[in-house]
Amino acid sequence: MKTMKLFLLWLACGAMLTSCISGKKYREVISERDAWQSKYSHMNNELTNLHAQYANLMVEKGKVVALSTDELNRKEAEISEKENLIREREAKINELTKDMKAQRDAISNLKQEVCSALKCFTPAELTVEVREGKLYVSISDKLLFPSGSDVVNARGKDAIAMLAAVLANSDLEIMVEGHTDNVPITTYKYQDNWDLSVHRATSVTRILTQSGIPATRVIATGRGEYHPLASNATEEGKQLNRRTEIVLAPKLDKLWNLTEEDDNMSNARPVAR
Repeated sequence: MKTMKLFLLWLACGAMLTSCISGKKYREVISERDAWQSKYSHMNNELTNLHAQYANLMVEKGKVVALSTDELNRKEAEISEKENLIREREAKINELTKDMKAQRDAISNLKQEVCSALKCFTPAELTVEVREGKLYVSISDKLLFPSGSDVVNARGKDAIAMLAAVLANSDLEIMVEGHTDNVPITTYKYQDNWDLSVHRATSVTRILTQSGIPATRVIATGRGEYHPLASNATEEGKQLNRRTEIVLAPKLDKLWNLTEEDDNMSNARPVAR
């Protein structure tokens, strides 16, 4: 009986020991499971955040690509606009250059014609030269006028008529400039040298128009003593300064029109943004 009791007691203790060991293992497994579940949840949150960040990055990438494309298109349009402007201006420059060369050739040819037509006059009476793209026919007052007068004498009329015959074949603008020395003059007709120079220019202009030059091509002006060729300190210098200059200038209407068209085109052209 005593042995039976001991056996039963041993069985009970063994059962209790087995129960204690199984509970401990269970709790360990549960704890480990909870830990893995926590890690899984954390990693799942991180994955969700990464997906969100990736989506945001893709949106930003799309914006950058679109912006880069717009900027590229704008630059290409600006370059194309400038290239067109350069081509247009090159064409204008070529046209201006061509027209200016034609004007220079016309002046050069006219000089030869004038020199040939007026070769019967001496250098002391008149000179022909090109200055600043214009043809100057400078006629001494000895050839044209009596002293202190604006009435052209016979030999002067012949010179002007010969010149008019040559100028009739050109379309150059004609300016008649009267010049004097610095010796003061005051008469019932002329208030001063300026007044005398204007009257002399007008007298020469009338002979040109009477010889067939259209009045619309001629300008008469007096410069008095204010544009001397030489010093008035000597008689030789004064003689050089007493002259009437017939200035033949190219017609610049076409040149001005071309430059104005270019200015208007540039002002009207929208600026690329």
